Amino acid sequence: MSIDPNSAFLEALEKVGLAPPRTPDPTTVDETVSKDRETGTSHVPDPGGVSLGNLWRHPDAHPIVLDMLLIQKLGPEWMLLEPETLQLTVPEVFKTQALSDLNLSKIMACKTLHAVDSFWERWEVFTWVTMPLNGEFPDFDMMQVPTIAQALVAVDCANRIRDGVKWSAEVEAYLQVLHKHEGILVPIAPLDFVKVEGDFGINLEDVRKRWPEVRRLGVAPTGGAPEDEQLRRLLEVHTFLEESRSRLRAQLAMVNHARI
Repeated sequence: MSIDPNSAFLEALEKVGLAPPRTPDPTTVDETVSKDRETGTSHVPDPGGVSLGNLWRHPDAHPIVLDMLLIQKLGPEWMLLEPETLQLTVPEVFKTQALSDLNLSKIMACKTLHAVDSFWERWEVFTWVTMPLNGEFPDFDMMQVPTIAQALVAVDCANRIRDGVKWSAEVEAYLQVLHKHEGILVPIAPLDFVKVEGDFGINLEDVRKRWPEVRRLGVAPTGGAPEDEQLRRLLEVHTFLEESRSRLRAQLAMVNHARI
């Protein structure tokens, strides 16, 4: 009999006392983007690479770059603008085509990180913010389960916007469940504050000892030991994070060179 991954994840959440919310809290994450998607106004992905001409509609535009440009051009006051106003303002200010719904969703995620601590305090808000930071729409009706790779990217983005915000016990417990659900037992930076507890029959100290060298070389071990498998999983999610960072560096260089 097959096991539904979402059901298994929900059961794991229940064991640590984290019941899914019945309704989203509209004060923390704007739902306008989700509603726009339902009415069929989402963008058509640009087939080419990210450029100055398509930055505001390209699905690979990095949220930190979009946030930085808004601050540079409009100041922190941009966070006072409604989503509908941003959709009109961005093309006018940046002399570009329409702001895509997906990139508006990324902007709203950044706005949440700037404005409130909910990302660090409530597990459901962590999920809603994590999805657009990884180029996916948040779903306020159906439960989404972010991957560890996506969580790494989201926390990396959050740290660039606000550093030093205290993590709640609730979100730490949620992240522990995510790690167990995915079978990654040694959290790595920037999730290395998470403690994954349990007896897994794996020498986790060996994994921790070997990880810096595996990360440096970028080559996963080929052995069949469970410790080797853990290192392969760590390298996979770390590579995902580094790809996000590489896109960020490239887009920042592009923007800085153009002096937008």
